[in-house]
Order: sequence, then structure tokens, then C-alpha cells
Amino acid sequence: GGMGKTTIAKVIYNKLSCKFEYMSFLENIRGISNTKGLTHLQNQLLGDIRKEERSQNINIVDQGASMIETILSSKRVFIVLDDVW
Repeated sequence: GGMGKTTIAKVIYNKLSCKFEYMSFLENIRGISNTKGLTHLQNQLLGDIRKEERSQNINIVDQGASMIETILSSKRVFIVLDDVW
């Protein structure tokens, strides 16, 4: 920890994200999944790729995975997941 990996990831994300149709930078995956759950992260990802507020209402992880797969299939996607255990 504390070596600047998140900062480097953000710089790369900011430089490359404009080349993709959909993009998302999800920080603190480990902490958020432990406190708010995977469905919260799925809702955040869907909000980012749809360029909307976090208004999705995924309550079941499998449902979220299916929605993400459907939306992102055959698309150019850039997703950074930070602090994954």
C-alpha cells in the first residue's frame, strides 16, 4: 500500500478512456464490496457505462452480471477495478 498504484491507474485511465465507447473507474473495490456489497458496485458500473446517475436497482448479483454482459457485449470497453483482493 501507499506506492501510488491508484494514482498511476487514474492517469492511465484518463489518457486512454476517450478511445472507448464505455468506460468506468471503480475505486476501493475491496472496501465497498465488504461494506455495501457487490450489487452496489454493479449499480455503479452500470451508471458509469450508461452515463447516468446511479439509478439502477440491481438487488441480485446474478441479475447484475447478466445486465452488464448484455449491455457490454460487442462494445469497446475500458474498466479499471482498483483495490481488488
